Amino acid sequence: MKKWLILICVLILVGVGWWFARQQRMIPLWAMPKFGDVTRGDIRVPITAAGLIHASQVIEVKPEASGEITEVRVVEGTYVHAGDTLVVLDPADEQRVLDQRLADHDRAQALLTQAHVAVDRAQVNIDSAKAGLEELKAQAQIYDFELAKIEETLDENDESEYYNPQQINDARARVRMNHAQQDSATIAIISAGLTKADAEAVVQSQEATVRSARKAMEDAEERLSETTILASRDGIVTRVFVKSGMLVQSGTQSLTGGTPLMMLADVSKKKVIARLDEADYGRVLNVSPIDALPEMPDLRETAAADAEQLQSRGGLVRLTVDAFPDDEFEGRIERVEPQGRLNAGSSIIQFDVHVEITDPQRHMLPLGAQAQVEFTVESAVDVLLVPAEGVKTRDGQRGVYVRIPPEPGSNEQFNKRFVACRFGISDGEHTQVIEILGNDKLNVGATIYTKMPQDVDEDEG
Repeated sequence: MKKWLILICVLILVGVGWWFARQQRMIPLWAMPKFGDVTRGDIRVPITAAGLIHASQVIEVKPEASGEITEVRVVEGTYVHAGDTLVVLDPADEQRVLDQRLADHDRAQALLTQAHVAVDRAQVNIDSAKAGLEELKAQAQIYDFELAKIEETLDENDESEYYNPQQINDARARVRMNHAQQDSATIAIISAGLTKADAEAVVQSQEATVRSARKAMEDAEERLSETTILASRDGIVTRVFVKSGMLVQSGTQSLTGGTPLMMLADVSKKKVIARLDEADYGRVLNVSPIDALPEMPDLRETAAADAEQLQSRGGLVRLTVDAFPDDEFEGRIERVEPQGRLNAGSSIIQFDVHVEITDPQRHMLPLGAQAQVEFTVESAVDVLLVPAEGVKTRDGQRGVYVRIPPEPGSNEQFNKRFVACRFGISDGEHTQVIEILGNDKLNVGATIYTKMPQDVDEDEG
């Protein structure tokens, strides 16, 4: 009897289970819908580009002097201040050059002194010749007076009862000799003047030689002082090419341009040179500051005239690096290059965009690291958002399916209502709802379908 009671109970349970199963629609897991919530918040649409972190300026340090390196005081990674010693050279070679330049200067100075003496000597000769001429002119007055007295006594036959012919001839000869001597003195003055002019030209030439020798001497003194090579500015040493014992050549006296010693990077500012695909160039250009735009005719003027777009030209970007995967850094578009470059190995044109890293923690970022740069080309603040996968299309109208409670007595497990909407920007995860069409409502916290049940025939938007 007990066995029959157990059998009857089992049959009753099986029958009840079969009845409930008939009331429920069995849906396989792969056909189950998925849901998301309506929220309110900010949304932005980024464009991503990759680039390397650079210093604002990199300087190649070359020696002004030549010689053998006796000491290298820095290594890669050393931070130096302006005036710090980087490399020391053996001064022997530059000291020999300086000694030679000093000797050349002294020789040129001695020759200049001789040239001045020649000018003074020529002036003495001029003064002496002029004095002699004045003496001859004084004698001429005496000779002319004596000859005039004699000629007053001459008769028609050129004879005088007071003077004999010898006296008359001597007087006339003295006058002629005096005139000839005056002509000779005048020529001597002219000759001495030419000699002085030549001597003055030699002085000018020798003065130029002295100046050249002095400049060469000063350069040699500077080269000698530059055997101790100092940092020209604050920066970090990124590469060192030399070591003690190596011979280096001057960067100013060598046809090869000199021996590179090291690379010094000014890290007071850092930037990323990001490679941007051609398809994204226009949208990034539209959010770049006016001073970052290429200096093409009318480009900046046209951009500045668009008041509505001017408000979106902040140029702010976000940066991430693999070295600090959990951190984000801020930057600003500094310059957009106008010339595209063909990406090696492909047919893609890319443009370089220079981004200054403005984040207070930029000192953490290592040079040469690859950074991902996000340019925000569209954004909206405090707007209604739905999951991007929840945007559906029904009868050509875009909207979302809102989950609602099933009708009483219905065995419908997933009830829904279609709410037509007008959508704005989307970041791939969320989509902005600009307007709810019709009389429906879409409230924050509502549940919408991101994957529809299997029996719904709809096109995903």
